[in-house]
Amino acid sequence: MSYTRIKTINGRQYKYLVSGVREGSSVRQKVVKYLGPVEPKYRIGKKREKTNASIYAREISSEERSELERATKNTNAFTRDRARILLLSAQHLYSGQIAQKLGFDERKVRAAIKAFNSQGLNFLLRKKAPGATPKFTPAIKQVILLHFSKEPQSFGEAFTTWTLPRFRKHLIAYNVVENISIEQLRQIIYRAGGKLKRSKRWQYSPDKEFDKKNNE
Repeated sequence: MSYTRIKTINGRQYKYLVSGVREGSSVRQKVVKYLGPVEPKYRIGKKREKTNASIYAREISSEERSELERATKNTNAFTRDRARILLLSAQHLYSGQIAQKLGFDERKVRAAIKAFNSQGLNFLLRKKAPGATPKFTPAIKQVILLHFSKEPQSFGEAFTTWTLPRFRKHLIAYNVVENISIEQLRQIIYRAGGKLKRSKRWQYSPDKEFDKKNNE
């Protein structure tokens, strides 16, 4: 048979589930489970009351205020919105009030205030997104140009002139690149000042419409 027992420890009461275990002619109490304090300090499931705690803009100078007021008339929405946020924050409105007043997301308001506190008026300028990582590093381009500077026959090729398709196939075969388009290859060679000699195999006809007709 199990029942609840209350035990006082350091002035606080705690509940335990205990059961009686018979040992011969006597019964010994055995703790089965700890049930927690009688009066818990934190009640499970109780939501924390919402407060107006927020971050505020640091004290702004008269010069900064003038610049912010001018920025509210800027044609750039990013600059204009941030200036409006800061002027309201300087009036000690918390982020939730500013967001409601301007119709912005509160995260946007907080981000603007934090940016001003750390960057000053530079927070009015949107940072440029980082460009894409170049697919071919300068080192790889140098190796490509090194191969291009040599005659095809030095690599055991039967032909004497590099063409873009031949050179592309050669670079992949030598594991210089895993893949590269004809246009990317053309640009790398062109920007380095290299020139491709047209193979005589390309001169099938003097007709200017030959390539178009040949591909139909």
